Amino acid sequence: MTVLQATAVRQSIGGRTVLDGVTLSVSPGEIVGLVGPNGAGKSTLVRAMLGLSRPVSGDIRLGGRDVRTLSAQARAREIAYVPQRPSDGFPVSVFDTCLLGRTPYMGTRPGREDLAIVEQVLEQLGLTNLAFRTMDALSGGERQRVMLARALAQQTPLIVLDEPTSALDIGNQLFTLRFLADEARRRGVGVLVAIHDLSLAARFSSRIALLHQGRLVAEGPWHTALTAETIRQTYGVEAEFGTLRGTPVIAPFEAVAS
Repeated sequence: MTVLQATAVRQSIGGRTVLDGVTLSVSPGEIVGLVGPNGAGKSTLVRAMLGLSRPVSGDIRLGGRDVRTLSAQARAREIAYVPQRPSDGFPVSVFDTCLLGRTPYMGTRPGREDLAIVEQVLEQLGLTNLAFRTMDALSGGERQRVMLARALAQQTPLIVLDEPTSALDIGNQLFTLRFLADEARRRGVGVLVAIHDLSLAARFSSRIALLHQGRLVAEGPWHTALTAETIRQTYGVEAEFGTLRGTPVIAPFEAVAS
């Protein structure tokens, strides 16, 4: 059983093919790292998975159901999304922002369970002390963590994140990805994370999916998907590989001569 199955997805924008027959799945309890250079098609694929755009052809299913047939509420119960760049913020409290994650389940007002879930998530992410500060008073990194909390409060079987560590310092990058890995193991949540840092992707992903020019050019464990050859072909750089304290390190060091 997969929580997400995208099959032969093609998408065009302005007559240009940006996704060319991409097939990708996410299973319960795994983190799939979606990597590739700028313009590879990662964000386009994410938008299609969220039901925000209709592919030219192909099939995308959430929990076995065609994403195009699901209502907005049904999609929100299947998939939670953490954007790359949270908005600059509104004068809305952190608590109420996270409570929005409970919208697919609430009636006209939140119940005790909804409030308890938000409180728990804020505590888990170390945000309790910010609960009643407004979003416009937070730093970019703090807002990004709040958006993760909102997604976790949705309690969906699938979480999709677009560069979730881009505004975070290195300590919070590690905390966030460790937390997602623990959440995948503990609750069986499927996680798809689009990320540029190849070392972090290799360290925390169960599987790597490498996109290039709209095509899935490699998929599998990091050491088979991310090789000197695939990185050279897709990113145009030479890279060295190693391990430190048992964790993978991928170091790009020189552009390939044109």
